Amino acid sequence: MAYRSPYARSRQKSCIACAEGKRRCNRQTPQCSRCLAQGLECTYLSAWSQQKRQNISRQLESSHFSEVWSETSLVSNEALSFWPLNDSPSDDTSVTTPWLTSMPSLLTVPSLSPAAFFPETTILDKWSTNQLLQNIKCYPQLFVSSRKTPFIHSRLYDAYLPNTIQDAFTVLAAYSTKTSETEDLIFRILESKTTSLVEQDHHTGALSQLLAAVHALALFQIIQLFDGDIRQRSLAEQHMDTLRIWTFQLQIRAEELTPALTWQEWILAESTRRTIIFVMMIEGLYLTLKTGCCPNVKAMSILPFTSDVTLWDLSESASWLAESDQLRSKTVLYGDFARGWQEGQVPGRLDGFQKLLLIPCMGERYREVLELDS
Repeated sequence: MAYRSPYARSRQKSCIACAEGKRRCNRQTPQCSRCLAQGLECTYLSAWSQQKRQNISRQLESSHFSEVWSETSLVSNEALSFWPLNDSPSDDTSVTTPWLTSMPSLLTVPSLSPAAFFPETTILDKWSTNQLLQNIKCYPQLFVSSRKTPFIHSRLYDAYLPNTIQDAFTVLAAYSTKTSETEDLIFRILESKTTSLVEQDHHTGALSQLLAAVHALALFQIIQLFDGDIRQRSLAEQHMDTLRIWTFQLQIRAEELTPALTWQEWILAESTRRTIIFVMMIEGLYLTLKTGCCPNVKAMSILPFTSDVTLWDLSESASWLAESDQLRSKTVLYGDFARGWQEGQVPGRLDGFQKLLLIPCMGERYREVLELDS
């Protein structure tokens, strides 16, 4: 069975307003009855997805498709030992692995369509799965100890600290100190805060509010999906559609952002771009562990981020201003970055986020370069 990306075609049939309000939707177009009665904006994810797919298809029609080559490899028992499940990995060896196809040099191709070079569904090798799992599980603790992760800039919440992040930080701090005696209590608090978070309306506020909600829910999901018991995984699965919808809205709003004029604007924009990629990666890893297949590679390949590691690591506004004139040229698509690195077109050292992006694309044969620090 081939799994299609939930971001390319969501399983959610209700309109966004009814899904967010957890209300029944009669799916009437152009407005459902509830939205019409309450004067709400009525938008269906399928309409947005169809438009995006059409835009992508027009890009791909101008490209030449290459045949995907690679080996197949299922998730190992060793990987699953970190994350025990009753479900066994898929044994569909016809599914392609995530290796890139052969392609012309980036120097001779002025306009790339990376999705053309990535398969619809992939199987990650054992080493890649373990690397992603072990490092992603560390991000809640990393946020507590340093107020940053590879997708949350350390200065993002300097001026504005929303309640969602305050609650998340408190829960994560408690979780990082849990003992066998306090674990049950902390999980109950986590469940309560997660339920409260998803019941709130975040998509009508500022972009920063929506981003904070996605950050909080993503960090909660990491614990519940990858470090919790069967109950926690079940609860997390119930909120996956909410995280997917919020991230989809985040992606739409990120596309409407104007070029950043200040360092804080850039921090917000880049944290948003990285968060969208990372949430898709969480779901892809979860489905890999549960079914053996990762369905998000093609969708992720067309997502943008800033490839220059020095910009993310800057600690003051003046340094950012000195580099800001080159920002446009340093924003690349995930797929183009992966292909460029394979072709030797990405100079300098790789940071943790870049390695995280390259691991599922390149796999174990590049482990000496891509192995992440514990």
